[in-house]
Amino acid sequence: MELRATRELRRNARMEQTAPRKGEGSPEGAKAPTKEAPKQPADQLSLSQQALAYAEEQRQKLWGSAQEEEGRHQGHLDSLLDAMESKKDELDSMSEKLKTLSKCQKIAAAIMRGDRVPPEDLRYLMEHDKEGYKMALAMRRPKKDPEEVESVLDEEDRNGGRTEEAGGGEAPSVEGAGASEGGGDASTSAE
Repeated sequence: MELRATRELRRNARMEQTAPRKGEGSPEGAKAPTKEAPKQPADQLSLSQQALAYAEEQRQKLWGSAQEEEGRHQGHLDSLLDAMESKKDELDSMSEKLKTLSKCQKIAAAIMRGDRVPPEDLRYLMEHDKEGYKMALAMRRPKKDPEEVESVLDEEDRNGGRTEEAGGGEAPSVEGAGASEGGGDASTSAE
């Protein structure tokens, strides 16, 4: 392997030696054969087979350690991603629970005020917060003129993920409980 810098220095030195001779313009200088400097051997680096084997061994060790480090790093990233996914799922389930609880509280508040709540809302409150349903009925204040409250449930909540046949069995008993307490007020206001 030759070193390029040394070779370029020698070439530049030869060009400087020949440039003044050409610049003189004398016919003798132009025709005179130029003496070439004795050719010096170029710098070379030679490696033994043992040195090459050692260099290759070191390269393999570095490559292996880099692969191990990358594997550990990838494993760490995978574990972080898994943890993030599980936390996201946990957050989604908690968000759903919070929405359900909020709807149950709105329904219970309407019951406690003495307003008329749709039967599907009563059923929803019974299914998702039995204690809240009992407390709302116990704390209910009778009104002379109860208001009809609109349902706070979405279409998904009304169906409950079931068909109407499966949910239809509970509706009459819930309506009967709500109508029995508010039924006396409705007959007096109709007269």
